[in-house]
Amino acid sequence: MGWGHRTRPHQVAVFWGCSRFSVDSVRAEGALIRGKLPHLPGILEIRFAKIDRPENSGSATATGPSRRSMSYTADIGLSFRSERSGCTFLLVLSERGSMSDIVLIDAARTPHGTLMGSLADVEAVELGRVALDGLVERVEIGGDAIDWVALGNAIQAGIGQVPGRQAVVESSVSDETAVTTINEASGSGLRAITVAADRIAADRAEFAIAGGFESMTNAPWILPGYRKGRRHGDVTLRDSMILDSLWDVNLDVHMGEIAERLVDRVSDSKQDQSEADSDTYDLSRDRQDEYALSSHRRAAEAIDGGRFDSEIVPVETSSGTVARDEGPRPDSSVDDLAALSPAFRTDGTVTPANASKLADGAGVVLLADANATESVGLDPMLELVDYRLAYRAPDEFNEAVGDALEELLDNNNLAVEDIDHFEINEAFAAQSVYVMQRLEIPREKCNPNGGAVAFGHPIGASGGMLAASLAYSMTEENLDYGILGMSIGGGGAIMSLWNRM
Repeated sequence: MGWGHRTRPHQVAVFWGCSRFSVDSVRAEGALIRGKLPHLPGILEIRFAKIDRPENSGSATATGPSRRSMSYTADIGLSFRSERSGCTFLLVLSERGSMSDIVLIDAARTPHGTLMGSLADVEAVELGRVALDGLVERVEIGGDAIDWVALGNAIQAGIGQVPGRQAVVESSVSDETAVTTINEASGSGLRAITVAADRIAADRAEFAIAGGFESMTNAPWILPGYRKGRRHGDVTLRDSMILDSLWDVNLDVHMGEIAERLVDRVSDSKQDQSEADSDTYDLSRDRQDEYALSSHRRAAEAIDGGRFDSEIVPVETSSGTVARDEGPRPDSSVDDLAALSPAFRTDGTVTPANASKLADGAGVVLLADANATESVGLDPMLELVDYRLAYRAPDEFNEAVGDALEELLDNNNLAVEDIDHFEINEAFAAQSVYVMQRLEIPREKCNPNGGAVAFGHPIGASGGMLAASLAYSMTEENLDYGILGMSIGGGGAIMSLWNRM
């Protein structure tokens, strides 16, 4: 948007420290703000006469703040704060309007491949290329129509410079398309999607592809510090698959150990609770195994029922075509899972069976400005309503998942019962059980088609792959609201809210 030039109608959200609401109309009429813009000459003035608010909006309620849509006309958009009636006032103006203007047109993903499984001879970039080409062919708008691409990839040792760019160059997307590679561990794929949405909202793109790709199988072993040589002593190889994606460098521990610390904290808090409240959380080994077993059975049922067929793009390998997810073991029993030894502590609860599998895969979505889809005759599947990030100390990344989810629901005046489908990555069964218990999410709504405990978690790819699964599930089952979320190594989490068009 050019400064000082009139644009099309904008949208605005109004927030108070004690309430949040939106109103029906604001007109650019009386002077409200006057200020100096950095790096630009002159004084900026934004003029408003008043804010017309409907009678039934504006007051906070016991279930959360009210939420309505509004529009206005203005010469320019900006953010500012002022004091009014003892409350902080924040007015956010944007040329594109709310996040609800961002729509998901279609999605595509490869099958999940287990570590050293059916996708073992396919490099990460090639998996990304397959997903990109599958999506472009599916939407039939041509690679030249894509303005921007964001691709998540977490394990980058030895993969070559700018892996996202490599995948685009090898694909049918134009070589002139700008690409950004996102590395935020497990959050990479979903973070790429939200960054793409922000770019569209900022009017820097109309069509953007986003998602991620990963080959944990092909991650190399590395020799840190060996460039300077060794005069004597042993040399230790490091596994870049673990170092780059499964190891918290700040704490110098495996992410599985951090899951064990969650279990410890919950156990300690139960001892401090009254007897009446002691059943709030149960992260016992039995509870984790029970969750894992249900994930395997749901995943197998979904595969056998063909629920993923529409979203999957087949991958050609040296052994043939792969078009079906690997990983689920529906024939496992509670006794089978109980027989496994803990993976991270001798007296621990996290095992290879109740943690996410190591895996390969790729998944992408096409996001667009809602107005742009009309001009080319595309029918969106979903709209991106909102997303939220939350961070804590690194050893509390599991709890951050609950923080981000609570904030997302609160800021959109929604409750758990309003959401039809929660697609929350199963990094560890302990994490999933904790979040379900904390927010009282019914098991039937949480990962109804199985999750990473069964399929595996190809770190940088999972956000894009789960986005594809959520989009097709919501569309085919006529669901209204869905939430997609990921934990992020280093203490974070990201949650996104989607609405079926």
